[in-house]
Amino acid sequence: MENLKEENAVSEQNGFTENFMPYEFERYYDVMPKRKRGNSIKALLWFSSVFMVLISALIMAMGMAGSKGVSFVFESSKDDGLPSNRYSQTSYATNTDISDAPDVSADINGPQISVTETESSISETNSANRAYMNASPSVVNITSYEAGTDYAVTKSGDGSGIIITSDGYISTNSHVVDNSTDTGVMITLVDGSQYLGTVIGIDKKTDLAVVKIDASGLDAAEFADSDKIYVGQDAYAIGSPGGARFSNSLTKGTVSAVNRIVSGGYVKYIQTDAAINPGNSGGALINSEGHVIGVNTIKFVGTDYEGMGFAIPSNQVIEIVNELIKYGSIKSRGTIGIEGKNCSLYESKVKNVPQGIIITKIYVTSPLYTSPAKENDIITAINGIVIRDFAELIDELRHFKPGDEITLTLFHVPESKSIPPDTFDVTVPLINDE
Repeated sequence: MENLKEENAVSEQNGFTENFMPYEFERYYDVMPKRKRGNSIKALLWFSSVFMVLISALIMAMGMAGSKGVSFVFESSKDDGLPSNRYSQTSYATNTDISDAPDVSADINGPQISVTETESSISETNSANRAYMNASPSVVNITSYEAGTDYAVTKSGDGSGIIITSDGYISTNSHVVDNSTDTGVMITLVDGSQYLGTVIGIDKKTDLAVVKIDASGLDAAEFADSDKIYVGQDAYAIGSPGGARFSNSLTKGTVSAVNRIVSGGYVKYIQTDAAINPGNSGGALINSEGHVIGVNTIKFVGTDYEGMGFAIPSNQVIEIVNELIKYGSIKSRGTIGIEGKNCSLYESKVKNVPQGIIITKIYVTSPLYTSPAKENDIITAINGIVIRDFAELIDELRHFKPGDEITLTLFHVPESKSIPPDTFDVTVPLINDE
């Protein structure tokens, strides 16, 4: 669970305020040279007269201002490195016409504020609420457990799931239930009722799993055609971010992109900026009608990333969970049993080799193990169709099932520069990719 962070906003005031104080005249007769007594008396009388005239003029000016007040503008002389600031201060006259505050006692009846009834319901006017009301009964919280020592069972974590049938089949992520295949899971519905669930099957390649609870009459989710979603349409995520105490939380965003390859190539994800947090895994990504368009699974995490979550498209979810319910594992996906890495366009130009997949390991169970194919060979095509990376390889293998034969075109890189490179074909049967 992620720690909640709180940032305190700090307000800075660059200025400063000075109170207006009367100017105190210096006593010149204390600081100036002494003069003759007679001249000093005349100077003092003259200075006093001028001072009285100035005071009288000031009093008359204030009187003329009346209740309008007088505005004084001061230029700060404080030298503190800050730009000078100008402030205004107003002298207010007392207004005897202002009435006193009312003398009342508490009213036990109160102000009688009423609530205005609206003609239409919230769901009719708010697409987010409509989507939530349609989908939330089908989204559950999943608490997973893993077996400990001495028959102890330890809570492993919280995630989310989607009710896919009214008789209790629930889809989720394989990483949500991976440690609970032997111990089972706890399912909490939107109304708070709880059921013990059994893990029916998992597929780590797509990060999908199916759980079954003993229940009937459940609200099964409606699935949309993920091939018809588009960038920019509204998308909403429902799940349990932060665990069960935040279950059935709704976040709003958009479809940021489609057919995103994040890792492996087994899934072409829907990218969304709807907030997805730990605990959202296995929950629903829905459209404005509340129909499931994907299963939330991963997000990019880091100070450099924000709003990059990913969901498995609904069409692929339906395909995988149907097979998991039927067999408990995936039986229809074929593979050639290798490990490899992509040879990029740049690398191919630098090394003067074709683009494709560089074989780094051939498993003993692979049909290539006894073939002429060797490690460091580059797969460049399947049945004549150019292959440039793993995503294209997996896309092409989807057209076949285990047992079907395919023809691989390989580029052999010789160990010595004196030996010319070789291109050859190998025909092999696919094995099951569970």
